[in-house]
Amino acid sequence: MSSTDPGVPVENAVRALRRLAPGALVRRPRSPELRALARALRSLAPRELARTCPDAVARVVLAGQLDAIGRAMTGWYGSAGPEAARLVRAARYSRRFGRAGPLRERLRAEPGLRAAALGWAEASGCRLLVDELLGAPLVPRVEDGRQAAELVVAAVLPQVELRDLGPGGPAPGRVAGAGPGGGDRAGAGLEVRALHLGELGFRVDIEADPPVDLARDDGGLTLRALWWNGLGRVADDLGHEYLLLAKDPAGTGTVRHWCHPRPAAGARVLRLESGGYRGELLRLDPSAARTCADVLVKLELTVRLAA
Repeated sequence: MSSTDPGVPVENAVRALRRLAPGALVRRPRSPELRALARALRSLAPRELARTCPDAVARVVLAGQLDAIGRAMTGWYGSAGPEAARLVRAARYSRRFGRAGPLRERLRAEPGLRAAALGWAEASGCRLLVDELLGAPLVPRVEDGRQAAELVVAAVLPQVELRDLGPGGPAPGRVAGAGPGGGDRAGAGLEVRALHLGELGFRVDIEADPPVDLARDDGGLTLRALWWNGLGRVADDLGHEYLLLAKDPAGTGTVRHWCHPRPAAGARVLRLESGGYRGELLRLDPSAARTCADVLVKLELTVRLAA
């Protein structure tokens, strides 16, 4: 699991960045556009970025899409389909004739490479890259603002090894446990198993019920068990929020999260909130076969830190 994977929706990560506990380490984004958007996200929601900062959003998203097509041109990063194959062939032809230089300039100068890139961009949903290749004005939409926010979050997350976040046993003097009903498997479905403190953050392991089990009966489908997919928010009793750096489901029934930074000095309670699921036993209409259902197992678990 990459330490730059927020592991939660970008809105949650942005909110956590605004209220991060004291002592948190975050990186300075490398480009002025990313830095401008990082400042804007202190007061704006991701959905507002495209309207408020259109130029910065367009540049950041286009740069991300250029990076993506640069990786796709190598043929090593999992791009599939005829458009990807044509792009790889065009890039190899270009390199065979010694053409080099910045990718943006090559795309402008080489008609064959530009045509292959246009087909790949259209198939991949890279709308701003399509406009760039066609010479059209870059007008970002709401979804581009969200993508820009994701790039900002990835740019400011600390570059740490997951072992620095506490792969060992629980730190002395700290105790992890579930809140009311947390140990009742039938009632809550979730149980905090361990809290490990490290130099740069902490790791929390939460045991969940088995993977989802859909049973067919005369009334349709009944959801009998749930695979819980992780936390949505971590906060303490001092009002600080913690950024989820990564999540590792591992398919074992225990969902492991890495959070940043360490619990704030003086904090005694960590509140671990799940996403918005609904119902522990849900009957589905027969037409809903082979679809997934959102199920609320428990909105919140509480971990109490020992003195």
